Amino acid sequence: MSLAASPTTTIPSRANWLTRKEAVHYLKNLGWAVSMRTMEKWAANNNAGKGPAFTRFGWKTVKYLKEDLDAWSEARKARVG
Repeated sequence: MSLAASPTTTIPSRANWLTRKEAVHYLKNLGWAVSMRTMEKWAANNNAGKGPAFTRFGWKTVKYLKEDLDAWSEARKARVG
């Protein structure tokens, strides 16, 4: 079995991956007041259905895709009217 990516698989570029600190700032720019500690708790509890999707790189390194942060933000917007 080959571990190589299939021709239809796209690997997100490095520019789309954000550290936790960068993700907090990105979410603040989207209007969400999320702290570093809150993001840490969500990741420690494997999100518990609350935080944006993330990927672990090793034991301590957690990164977020901009697309996942955008999707998380959109899913939580209140629709009025």
